[in-house]
Amino acid sequence: MRVLKKFVYWFVLPIVVLLIILTLFGRQWVFSYLSPPETFVLADAPTAPDYDNAYFWVAHPNKIDTSDLVPVGINTSGDMENKEVDVFFVHSTGFVGPGGWNSTMQSENSEAQSIEYMLSSMASIFNGCCHIYAPHYREAQLQSFMPENFEPGTQALDLAYQDVEAAFDYYLQHFNKGRPFIVVGHSQGTTHALRLIEEKIDKTPLYRQLVVAYVVGYWLPKDKFSRGFEQVTPCTGAGQTGCIVSYDTYGQDGQLDATVPHWYKTGWESSQLKDGSIKPTLCVNPLSWTNTLDKVSEKAHLGAMPVEFKRTPLNMLLANNPGFIFQALPALTSELTWAQCKEDGRLEIMQQTDNVFSNHLDQPNKSYHILDFSLFYGNIRQNAMQRVSHFMATHDASQSE
Repeated sequence: MRVLKKFVYWFVLPIVVLLIILTLFGRQWVFSYLSPPETFVLADAPTAPDYDNAYFWVAHPNKIDTSDLVPVGINTSGDMENKEVDVFFVHSTGFVGPGGWNSTMQSENSEAQSIEYMLSSMASIFNGCCHIYAPHYREAQLQSFMPENFEPGTQALDLAYQDVEAAFDYYLQHFNKGRPFIVVGHSQGTTHALRLIEEKIDKTPLYRQLVVAYVVGYWLPKDKFSRGFEQVTPCTGAGQTGCIVSYDTYGQDGQLDATVPHWYKTGWESSQLKDGSIKPTLCVNPLSWTNTLDKVSEKAHLGAMPVEFKRTPLNMLLANNPGFIFQALPALTSELTWAQCKEDGRLEIMQQTDNVFSNHLDQPNKSYHILDFSLFYGNIRQNAMQRVSHFMATHDASQSE
């Protein structure tokens, strides 16, 4: 009886209270509860990660982690036996609050479950071609991207980038040994990856080692190629190297309505122009690997990854990691959708209904944001190996001259 009373007190009662609060105050209370402080104070930031400690690599060749998994039915005989290329993977936002502006990176927090999902549905794509390095970093809280939080939000993003840069420097010093590499990012990870490419790779000797960058899910403004990058260009073909692949996925008649900050060497800027419109964004179609507006048939679709997102709203409110670890990945679903880049930069696909890829968030803009990678899992996996093969062949040829 005493055990039952403890269970009711510590588990059942908090949930009941939470449900009552949600019923009475709804979304406004939840938003306020999850919000960071009004101002960013550097002295309050969590302790920086130490990349000499394996804990601060959520994926690493010397660790057994979810990025090692291969979907059921994938023929790994085509995988590269001697993986001579690395992937530097920067994960997207898992930290939604409550707390400060940046994640404490603790394994018991709910964002750790999000990282588990990212490793399974995104990073594992690249284990056919490459060794995967993915740093744990003090990611900025989700509300850092909201226009009303521009100043403290970009300060939080600056702090997060410091970690990503430090991790990349550590990777170069201790692991790279002159090997070619691919840079991969999604959402917040993309904004850090783009800055990393511009500051550390573009117009430096490291550019010769860059196979490709898959930087997806962050509305990459086209003006980055006139105001930022000098060597790096948008990818226009399946075998091209030293270039950038970027797209953002929406259902039919979706709306590119995101107002988010972008880093330039002159400082942070909003994606929204003075007239209220959104800057034109880059779209490289993952079914054709071109940036044309041609509609590509579902016959070209090699498979989507129907992996489940295990973190629940209650986990997020309680800042709790449910602790689910992926032991296996399901088979891919092929010929699921066509894809077409639109004039505003959206990648439009067939609206998914009554399946695991349905837009369960029911967003009015029809965004498939968290599925940007998993919807095109098979195509990206094949393309990464194709670009690596082309890079290595070209590199060998140039070395022999």
